Amino acid sequence: MLIFITSGILSFMIFFPVVVATSVFKVLDENQSSKFLRIFFPKYYLFGLTLSAIGLILSIIQNHTLALSVFVFLIISFLFSKQILIPIINKAKDENKEEKFNKLHKFSVFINFFQMALCVLLLIYLLK
Repeated sequence: MLIFITSGILSFMIFFPVVVATSVFKVLDENQSSKFLRIFFPKYYLFGLTLSAIGLILSIIQNHTLALSVFVFLIISFLFSKQILIPIINKAKDENKEEKFNKLHKFSVFINFFQMALCVLLLIYLLK
């Protein structure tokens, strides 16, 4: 089951930049895409939190220390991004603080890639 949960997390995280983001920016103007993403991201992070919590519970049941550590990090980072980072990013955008917005956005992308890397490493470990 840990393989399926980890694969699910990795899949939706890859789906966003490859499908959703590219579609949004091709179809919607900047104002509309901003509105859409402000509605989308809280749900994105909530979905990640939910899957990570399931993974954490399964890790505890299976006494799998590595998976437990990965899911704890995922929960903390999804929660941080949802509750702290995204509101700060939105405020910077609203106040036209482009430099601050760009730095914070890059930080959120870094977190996302780090989460994906952890999922890939966990999958490799689980598949051995």
